[in-house]
Amino acid sequence: MIIKHQKTKIWPLRVIGNLCGGFAGNHLFKAMCMDEDGYNGWRYKYHAKMWVLLNKPYTWWGTYYILETNTD
Repeated sequence: MIIKHQKTKIWPLRVIGNLCGGFAGNHLFKAMCMDEDGYNGWRYKYHAKMWVLLNKPYTWWGTYYILETNTD
């Protein structure tokens, strides 16, 4: 069963949070790829910092989906 958990009931904040969450995921992916390649220069630091900054509105106002599984 999938449960939708909305952090706020204010619609514009939810839109901002979910939009920032999408961009944050892209920055996280790029930072992880650079880390695997061993490139830890300024571009790596930029993508890591942008993930931190853009993920905050998502954790404050974004919409989470929780998957519950029964082990019965």
